[in-house]
Amino acid sequence: MFSIYRLDEQSWKRWQSAAEGCQRWLTAQEITLGNPGAILRDVEMLLEFVGPGGVVTKSRNASLPCERLPELNARSSHPIELDLKRALLRDYPNLAGTFILLRVMDLLQMQGSRLVVAPAAREFWRGLNPTERYFALLEALLFHAQSSVLGGERRGDEPQKFESVAIFLGQLTERWRNFDHYVSVRVFGPQGQIPPWSLFVQRQLGLIEIRPRACSEKERRDWGGRGWLLGGARLTAWGTAVTWALLEFLKTSVESEEESESDEAVPDAGAQRVDSGGAELAEDEPEAPDESGLEAEFGTLQPVFQPYFPAWQAVYARPNRAPRLGTHIFKVSLVGWRGGGGVWRRLAAPPDASLDELAGAILDAFKLDEEHLYDFRYRDQRGKSRTYHHPYCDEGPFTPDITVGQTDLACRDKMRFTFDYGDNWQFDARLETIEAGPSLAGQITVIESVGEAPAQYPQGEG
Repeated sequence: MFSIYRLDEQSWKRWQSAAEGCQRWLTAQEITLGNPGAILRDVEMLLEFVGPGGVVTKSRNASLPCERLPELNARSSHPIELDLKRALLRDYPNLAGTFILLRVMDLLQMQGSRLVVAPAAREFWRGLNPTERYFALLEALLFHAQSSVLGGERRGDEPQKFESVAIFLGQLTERWRNFDHYVSVRVFGPQGQIPPWSLFVQRQLGLIEIRPRACSEKERRDWGGRGWLLGGARLTAWGTAVTWALLEFLKTSVESEEESESDEAVPDAGAQRVDSGGAELAEDEPEAPDESGLEAEFGTLQPVFQPYFPAWQAVYARPNRAPRLGTHIFKVSLVGWRGGGGVWRRLAAPPDASLDELAGAILDAFKLDEEHLYDFRYRDQRGKSRTYHHPYCDEGPFTPDITVGQTDLACRDKMRFTFDYGDNWQFDARLETIEAGPSLAGQITVIESVGEAPAQYPQGEG
């Protein structure tokens, strides 16, 4: 039976017995522009399409223009047939995966209403050899890529986990494995643990071969599913060798982590464990992950693969983003049970104002006292969930430590501001625009006010 969370003992034994053959294959493999897989060609195609001048996008998530998607689909290494009247980027997994990789690597960035190739990142990318580029893309898939880059995710959706991909690959062989409609929709569908774009990236990396599932109208009515669905998958010889290395890395990492924990320690929420025999994984996922802290760096897998690929010398590094100038215009709306979108304030904030100062300005604008804790939550342009807390909270990161400009919010994107965890006041702070020219100096200013804010303590409460 297929499981996204565990490998059975028999599967682990199979992989242990395959070690010698996998090591020989890794040693013999040469990485070129078109081998293994077509990922390097597809990346270059998309970078050339966006070009130095960028493309205009109407999407809040700086997606590719919908009207150009059929053209890009035809130019991709693995074009698909799609019977949808109005297809979005997420409906083209062969394009969406490459797009997500380039966004989380900061090769593609949003500037105003345009999607552009970041010059510094592009220059660094050009200086890498094919081996270094290939492994940068592999690490981007395994440690950084997630569906939230495309927008429209449901509350509680989890970012893709390295363990999920490794365990999925570990359950495949070089013979076809077929999946029924339910698994195709629930596990490999757009909201599944391994969505279609991830499968296509694995294919582009030369790790697997995949084939679509033909669905009857009755199946779609009964089980749902939109657009492309997975029917079957199998490992390539190269994918077999890489999967062995990834599973060894996973087992070693988890065993090392367990050794560092005391017998009384409670496992971290969301961590997945391999038992001492490497037999299984258990899941305990939080509903809303906070990814504001440290994340895996590029080069994490270099010790694993460099013995077989000495050409992997340079490690990909995202460019440092230049400080963003210009006055940030936020529309802050009261939401939730205390009110609706009809009560809002428009604020002008200099880029060097901290989120702590923004919190104070919001509370002043809605006539709320500041004797309670709060936090800001948002997703950055790489799709990472970020949370910044009141400076009196027990754990950071804290709001005085980040400025409005450093949030790097895309225009039309928003932060959720929650104040007073007892009464649970909630606001959406949407970044409407960034005004060019000299930045506003001094404090944050209310430039427009609509609707009367409700009393903080009705009928003398508080």
